[in-house]
Formats: sequence, structure tokens, C-alpha cells
Amino acid sequence: VQIDGSVIPTAPNEQQLPPVVLRDDVMKSLREISAEFWPGMPVIPNMAIGASDSRYAYAAGMPSFGIQGVALDNNDIRAHGKDERLPVQSFETGVQFYYRYLKDLTSEK
Repeated sequence: VQIDGSVIPTAPNEQQLPPVVLRDDVMKSLREISAEFWPGMPVIPNMAIGASDSRYAYAAGMPSFGIQGVALDNNDIRAHGKDERLPVQSFETGVQFYYRYLKDLTSEK
């Protein structure tokens, strides 16, 4: 990991990193594209407490966000289970959502 131009051999101490600021351009695009796919559903930021490679990117000066673009059944959560799955339609919609969202973020306006 490289921090402030120097390479360190260990993972960053996440307690030293300030919270990531939600950028208006990222959130505006997320709200607009989400409304096209799921009208009336609010976009609610939350913090996952599990491990993520984002801590390395953020420590290197690149704020990172996780976006959940697939719908799951609240009564059938199998994250990290031996039979982890999601509905086929959720997968297909998620692919379309991610494509549109990334295209919107990376297009000149």
C-alpha cells in the first residue's frame, strides 16, 4: 500500500482513516438511475461492517463505495453460504443497472 508517496508493507489501520464523504455527483447519478429501475425506492447509504478491499484504495487516496444493484429476498439471505444465490431476474436487472450507472458516471455531461 502506498500512502503519501511512501510504501508501507502492512494494511492501513482503518481507525486512522476518516469516513468517506458521499460525493454529490455520485449520489445524484445513483438516485436518478435507481429511480428508473426501482421507482419510489429511496437510496439509503449504509456502512458494511465486513472486510473490504476498499480500505486499501481509500488509504491510497481513492474513496471507494459499494453499490447494491440486485434485489434479494429478505427471507432468503444466503451471503457467503455454500448455496449462495440470487434470483435470475435480479441478476439480469443488476447487470443493466450497473451498466447504466457506470456509463452515467463516466460520461461527459
